Amino acid sequence: MEANMAPACDPPSRRRGSGWLALARWLWLLLLLGTWGGPAHALVAGRTPGAVEVAVPVGEPLWLRPYARTLRETQAMASTLGPALLTQDLPWEPVTSLEPVFAFGFDRSAHWVHVALRHDGPEPARLVLEAAEPLIDDLRLWVVDRASGALVAHAQLGDRVAEAVRPLDYRHPALPFVLLPGHTVDVLVRVHAVDGEHDPLPLRLWNASDFFDHALWDNWIYGAYYGALSALLLYNLLVFAGTRERTFGLYTLFLASFLLWNLTYRGYALQYLWPGAVTWNQIALVSFSALIYAGMAAFSWSLLEVPRRAPWLFRLQAVLALAALAHAVWIVADPTAATFATLDLVGLAMFVVLLLAAARIAWRGERVAWIYLGAHGALFAGAGVYYATKLELITPGPLSLHALNLGSAAEFVLLGFALAYRINRLKAERDHAQAELVRTLQDAAQRLEREVAARTEALRQANHRLEELATRDALTGLLNRHQLHERLVEELARAQRSGQPLAVLMLDLDHFKALNDRGGHPYGDHVLRQVGALLAPPLLRATDRAFRVGGEEFLVLAPGTDAAGLQRLAERIRGAVSQQAWPHPDAATGWVSISVGGTLSQPQDTPESIFERADRALYEAKHQGRNRCAYA
Repeated sequence: MEANMAPACDPPSRRRGSGWLALARWLWLLLLLGTWGGPAHALVAGRTPGAVEVAVPVGEPLWLRPYARTLRETQAMASTLGPALLTQDLPWEPVTSLEPVFAFGFDRSAHWVHVALRHDGPEPARLVLEAAEPLIDDLRLWVVDRASGALVAHAQLGDRVAEAVRPLDYRHPALPFVLLPGHTVDVLVRVHAVDGEHDPLPLRLWNASDFFDHALWDNWIYGAYYGALSALLLYNLLVFAGTRERTFGLYTLFLASFLLWNLTYRGYALQYLWPGAVTWNQIALVSFSALIYAGMAAFSWSLLEVPRRAPWLFRLQAVLALAALAHAVWIVADPTAATFATLDLVGLAMFVVLLLAAARIAWRGERVAWIYLGAHGALFAGAGVYYATKLELITPGPLSLHALNLGSAAEFVLLGFALAYRINRLKAERDHAQAELVRTLQDAAQRLEREVAARTEALRQANHRLEELATRDALTGLLNRHQLHERLVEELARAQRSGQPLAVLMLDLDHFKALNDRGGHPYGDHVLRQVGALLAPPLLRATDRAFRVGGEEFLVLAPGTDAAGLQRLAERIRGAVSQQAWPHPDAATGWVSISVGGTLSQPQDTPESIFERADRALYEAKHQGRNRCAYA
């Protein structure tokens, strides 16, 4: 029977993906729904699995799913796990589609797969059963001779099985066995996801010689890939050590995180770096993914100056970066947590926001941003070719099978080029500015010398005095009424842009005329000066502005203040004046008090309208008996 063949490459994973490749995986899943399961395969969907002749084509694997049946494990089966299940009447379900990969979704239960294989050839068949996914949690394999019931081969593998012993030293779980002529064997597979998130199970059968050739070629390709990334990492690390440029350091962090994540994701870390450390392997996979997000974001911010050029997108990215890093804390606290269910969504959102920020900056003519977008374009191109090969839309070949690696390598090279371009441009601008400054200083020194310097200083002091006279009230030192309109226009415009209201407080000393008449104008001036001194930090914030608008009237502008803040500020000013206990013979309390009228800006406000509301509120405070606050 003709088998459904697929390219010999790593299968895509539903979870535990490369942080910033999440977008490519989501697109692939959408394409998957529309392309797999069609009539392009020679098998008949819905057939009951029987014994399959193991005539594995030369150089290609035989994908076993179309010949298999599956079973969901129940608690009642716990006492008879293993080959004994084949002797029981259990609700096995035949495969009803021709997709080559098992996908059990999110399920805390284990799942079983059964395939029967026979060999009609004259010579023993040396075979390798491979689960082409390095991140399967717990995988148990049995090969049982049907006639004798003897166990031909057995292995317990998985990246969460501490006592796992690899029959073959390879990054994927693989079990070698020999099938004798005229014999039939039952292949039984149990797969369990500790966190409930089942990885795809790409179960395929190889001729042993073809498997070892494929494994050797696979290791050569990945060795070259990791060698190139390591060389790029070392180069940028040395550049950072020599220049102390922060962007080089962030790029090195991003590249190192990606390299360590890829080694973990592809199974090489558990094979070579920390064999047997299965808990650490799970923590490392999540933590390196989170560092990829955070490192990519921080590098992009520095490279493209996102905080200055796209502040709102920067704030959103910062929140997403913190959310990604929180997953690293989560996986340390609970290594069995299903962290990638949310981490990939965070990464997808961050990647989209980064591209939006880069596109916005590139549209403004920044060449570095165009190179940045080109780098991600190279990644998407590689991902597109890779997944098109996986979907059998493109004939598989050495380049197409490793297009994803080539795309990511091209991305890192282009990002390094963008970084070098920016550094060189900044250096040229700095050198030019320094040269211009030197020439300017030399010319000024020759022309002006001491006399010009003295006149410049005198002019500066005179201008400062004139500015003070023009903008400040001579008695209190506060900004005067002439400055009020200009500042009020600026603050209203800022409030409309930011969406944060502007608070306006009108202040008036109670019974001030009587204070002047009874205490004398010198005493009245003394009280006014003291009020002016009060209207400053710490009573007001550094961003607040106080004005004397005439006589005993004052005005305070408090940007970014809501209704509750307006009331607190008004009461604080009123209380501060009362606490001074300046004597006032005509006041009911016996000391000087102040009335406050406050209002918040509205989107349609003009200086005149908001001033009129504040004045109306002040009148209401006076009408209610003075020494109080009212609002309009």
